[in-house]
Amino acid sequence: MREPDFGPERSVPYGQIMSSDRSDASTFTPALLGLVWTAMFGFSAFFFSYSTMVSIASINGLSTVTGGSVLTTMMIGVIAVQPVAPWAGRVLGLKGALFLALGLQLLGQILGLIVSAPLLGLVLAGLCGGVGFGLFVVLANAAVPATTSPGRIGKALGIFGGITSLAAALGAPLGLWLVGTVPVWTFRVIVCASLLLAVPTVIKYLPGREPQNAAETGGDSDVTVRSGTDSTGSTGSSDNADGTDGHLSRRRRVRSIGEVLGLIVMLSPFLVGMVVFGLIVGFGPRDGVAGAALFIGAMQVSAVIGRFVAGAIADKFSPFALNLLGLGLAVIGLVVTVFVFGGLLFLAMMIIGLGLGTLQSASLVMAFSTVSTPAKASVAWNMNFDIGLAIAGVLGGLGFTYLGDSVTFLLCAFLLLFTGVLSLILQSLRRST
Repeated sequence: MREPDFGPERSVPYGQIMSSDRSDASTFTPALLGLVWTAMFGFSAFFFSYSTMVSIASINGLSTVTGGSVLTTMMIGVIAVQPVAPWAGRVLGLKGALFLALGLQLLGQILGLIVSAPLLGLVLAGLCGGVGFGLFVVLANAAVPATTSPGRIGKALGIFGGITSLAAALGAPLGLWLVGTVPVWTFRVIVCASLLLAVPTVIKYLPGREPQNAAETGGDSDVTVRSGTDSTGSTGSSDNADGTDGHLSRRRRVRSIGEVLGLIVMLSPFLVGMVVFGLIVGFGPRDGVAGAALFIGAMQVSAVIGRFVAGAIADKFSPFALNLLGLGLAVIGLVVTVFVFGGLLFLAMMIIGLGLGTLQSASLVMAFSTVSTPAKASVAWNMNFDIGLAIAGVLGGLGFTYLGDSVTFLLCAFLLLFTGVLSLILQSLRRST
């Protein structure tokens, strides 16, 4: 089993199989199942912590505002470290980098146990956990395409994304229940146990650092070495290096900038979708709705289903078309939410969840197929996910306070439509060129 590429100079082709002992028709490979197992417990542990940060602050005598501030600090750690996750993958290998990510989350729980000052313990636990999870989510996502056969990547991403979404959907309420039922030290021990359960499959199924000579020579046909080849396929030599290196370097920079800008536009509907997701989870379907948790749970379960289904068909249908389908479902659900009550509101939440789950799977497949390396795609997608959740807090607070819930949801529907039009225009320009 071979390590996926995290560097700009050497790349594993999109969908390359990690191991040579599997047929091209294989989807549920040992590598994919091992990665899914690791991610399931790694994500659950993070959302145990995420959902209980404010509650633990209150138990320790701190204010809700303080607890919320610590939670924001943790999310800043998640977002800030993600751009350097590919570097960690290059230096340590996938196995070593995932050990570092899980170890940081584990260290956060231990510090939360042994640091006597409540605020300091929470801050250290949040920062270590956030940085660890930021590394973990980028590395794990970037490794998915290399665990399965070409032509099965969309399905593999759907399986991986569906399981991690399910871990998040179950981890948050379970964490809240646990922290209200058992002592905080017992809760932290449970989180540590979840992290330790993620380790065995990292050891058995995921690769460590690749030998230096294999990295330089490409090892075998599974690895493509691009260090001496430009975008047209020509290879540089010592005779013309002085005259062409600068030009090729400029071309690569321009192409990279254009790639990033294009990806920002293509993922903008997904970003707004994550704002909607965070808005509903954080503020509910409407002010004064009884049993808001039931509506939120329905949306989350529906999103998991949408992510599984969209991933399963993403290899047979255009991921861009699936992206637009998810956008349309989310818009319909948001508009319906404004005008209905009771059981119909429950249905509207499920429609929104299906749309957001479809957006998640389709946009992830689009990201991997648009940019040059899986690491770039994973960084871009995960940063959009987390930034969207961060924006949701601000937009929800201002929107629900000054505009009302109905206008806030209609504003989100308009933003989804606007970003969808932008991505459609970009897609048309790409096809024309």
